[in-house]
Amino acid sequence: MLIETALFAYLSEYTGLVGKRVYPLKLPQKPTLPAITYQRISGPHVHSHNGISGLARPRYQFTCWAEKYADTKAIAETLRIALDGYSGTMGGVGGVNVSGILSEGDGDIYDPATELNGVWHDFFIWHEEAKE
Repeated sequence: MLIETALFAYLSEYTGLVGKRVYPLKLPQKPTLPAITYQRISGPHVHSHNGISGLARPRYQFTCWAEKYADTKAIAETLRIALDGYSGTMGGVGGVNVSGILSEGDGDIYDPATELNGVWHDFFIWHEEAKE
């Protein structure tokens, strides 16, 4: 299973504030809010002296979106609690073994074109790579 598939499954269940409104890269046109978007910022693969380790440490950025600033902050806090410090199998049976998720920082944004408030949050996700 890919880490993106595992993240979607985990966040769809955990973040009750947005349900399954977790989208890669961008919001759909005329989205139902609140919602979360995510994107991979970088995707380093971990190597050892013996070569490829089978581990990865990508950096993902999640952005929480809502019409009201207070709602955006509440969703962002739920997201932080869901991810920061997580370890275990993510995504159910056949999921991805996650060694740890570490918060790297966050910030507020505003999109004047859509008049939406956002909070972005970056996380490093240490996980085993797919072996397919």
